[in-house]
Amino acid sequence: MSIYLIRHGQTNGNRDRIIQTPDTPLSELGQQQAQQLAQRFQNIPITKIICSDYLRAQQTAAPLHASNQSSFSLQPLLRERNFGDLRGKTYAEINADFFAEGYVPPNGETHQQFVARINLVWEFILTSYLNTTGSLIVMTHGLVLRELIKQHLTVDELMLPLLNFQNTCITEVDGTDKRTVLTLCDAEHLDKRSTTGTAV
Repeated sequence: MSIYLIRHGQTNGNRDRIIQTPDTPLSELGQQQAQQLAQRFQNIPITKIICSDYLRAQQTAAPLHASNQSSFSLQPLLRERNFGDLRGKTYAEINADFFAEGYVPPNGETHQQFVARINLVWEFILTSYLNTTGSLIVMTHGLVLRELIKQHLTVDELMLPLLNFQNTCITEVDGTDKRTVLTLCDAEHLDKRSTTGTAV
């Protein structure tokens, strides 16, 4: 049994490098990626899916949930970092390194607040996993995944070149020690013609 940490499918905001709002939907390509992701898990027994309540995450999880008998729940803790007034703006419009640890987005989460939430996220993931009898899928966002891996997981140095958070990438965590990364940012299920973005 494993914990699968997954990033949502592509949005037009990813493609166009826009800091996204909670109601940003998947693009047509993102919907295709969500179907490919569901096919990847056809023969992997999943007992539970927990999902960010942002629309793009819900839409990515929907085909997965439809294709198996797993339980499904939304969890606001899994939301992407809140960039406040920057949401809806393109990267080019922002005259600052908004990913820097010291940057404070207007009316948004500081880096310290975000890390504190990530710690709560990991506690919630572990509790969810321990209360299920099979594997767990966690559907969330790129920055959440980066911070979870940084703060709570052990990655073999040989895997580090694979640290590329493509849309619908899968990071598999060993369900025995709940710390060791078995597969990092795997996106082999995607059509090779798929393009991905890095915007949050």
